[in-house]
Amino acid sequence: MKTLLLIFAILITTNSISQNDCSQFYPSKVGTKITMHHFNKKNKLTSETNYEVLEVNSSGSGSKIKMNMSMNDSKKQKIITETQFIAICDGGTTRLDPESIISPGLFKQYKDMEYNIKGTGIDIPNSISIGQELPDGHVTMSVDAGVMSIDMTVDLKKRKVASKETIKTSAGSFDCYVITYINETNMSMGMKQTFYVKQWISKGVGLVQQETTKSNGKLLNKSVLARLQ
Repeated sequence: MKTLLLIFAILITTNSISQNDCSQFYPSKVGTKITMHHFNKKNKLTSETNYEVLEVNSSGSGSKIKMNMSMNDSKKQKIITETQFIAICDGGTTRLDPESIISPGLFKQYKDMEYNIKGTGIDIPNSISIGQELPDGHVTMSVDAGVMSIDMTVDLKKRKVASKETIKTSAGSFDCYVITYINETNMSMGMKQTFYVKQWISKGVGLVQQETTKSNGKLLNKSVLARLQ
């Protein structure tokens, strides 16, 4: 079975500013390692995701960054899923594969099933400013559950750079841009869910913190930068 991909942090951290036209909010130095801790609505640690830059291949104005990702259960200390993915840097923008939009809960739920994912992925410019609107993201996912097929679409809408704030984590203190957007997930048989996402990203670092809430503002989950090497 093909292992399902999880990229919980859409903007993955880095301590290296690229020399190959890549965004400052993605890793571009071979050997860079990042750990994100994930918490539930009760602020309980549930899992961690580890990223490592494996290869960086440059050609012309663009580059391809190959990364390894593994998600570990916090209790059993066992790998939930592991895979590799590509970030493409071209024309002053960095784009992640469409898989980056899928939520971690769905990957965990369907991890032993065959799947197909397609869409536009997610973009971040090399430079951003307060008030700037960012491109929407879209992905369609089909899962073969044996007796039936499960179809799902995920749309990231109204992406915007809202403000700047300082965030402190176990990895340090970071001056961050705040990006907000709406996550609309539609599944088979008319099931629809809407989430509100807030991300704190820092130049030279990347994702520092992410919070997902309901429409009433109640927290669903949170991710925090724990280690940066």
